Amino acid sequence: MKTHAGKNSVRFYKTSESMNISAVHGENVAHGFPRHAHDVYCIGYVHQGSRIIRKNGISTVIPDGDLFVLNPGEAHECSSLNGAHSYSVICTGADVMDALSSQISGKDSYTSYFRDLPIHDNSLKTLFLRFFQVMKDSPSILERDEALLALLSTLVLHHSINGPELKNTGLHDDAMIRVREFITENYARDLSLKQLSGIACLSPFYFQRIFLETTGVSPHDYLVQQRIRKAKDFLVAGSSLAQVAQDTGFADQSHFTRRFKRLTGITPGAFCRSIRQF
Repeated sequence: MKTHAGKNSVRFYKTSESMNISAVHGENVAHGFPRHAHDVYCIGYVHQGSRIIRKNGISTVIPDGDLFVLNPGEAHECSSLNGAHSYSVICTGADVMDALSSQISGKDSYTSYFRDLPIHDNSLKTLFLRFFQVMKDSPSILERDEALLALLSTLVLHHSINGPELKNTGLHDDAMIRVREFITENYARDLSLKQLSGIACLSPFYFQRIFLETTGVSPHDYLVQQRIRKAKDFLVAGSSLAQVAQDTGFADQSHFTRRFKRLTGITPGAFCRSIRQF
């Protein structure tokens, strides 16, 4: 996200329909926040400038390009260093994080705790920025859920104190076949990660992991591939672009065109013209 000098703004987002997640993005914020605590985990990233977090009597500078995590109930103060800074923060309840940790570990009860400030992790940074981009650009519940789960699971696995260990889930070929068949038959629906993992009889974390290992693509990418395959059939049959976009589950014609070009290298219109020329 780019910032604009002199422009101050703060935006709040409800980011997931299937998980209780919210987010905030602030640009050029100079306001200092007095001592307070949240009842959720706060996972943040500094885009520009530097953020100062004071907790337990210690002040830590979070420079641009770094992440930070605040645990529920952790009293702290926040301010900008040398003027304003721009940041994004994801807020997730302890129930969401604990459930994910339990999915990963296979234990009924597992609480994550994060200590390091700041967090230097380029892979986690990439997942954080991708999540915000998906949240901004994609209407797909499945794509949003995938991006969020990838971010949170990486955070828990690599940065929580005494983080959970991956359990051995074994083979699930039949489950993956069931899910692929379901996606193929229901390509026009707005599917969710919870729905697909339920069909596989796996937790969302292990379902997403095993599906990727089995097919080489994420569940959402597989869904889009099925939609584009059907879209080609409809276009060959003479359906309009707007009708094809609607019939294959895309939010609108523009969204359909972007996805079609990304997978095929040409626009749907160019695809239609190539058919007529042939």
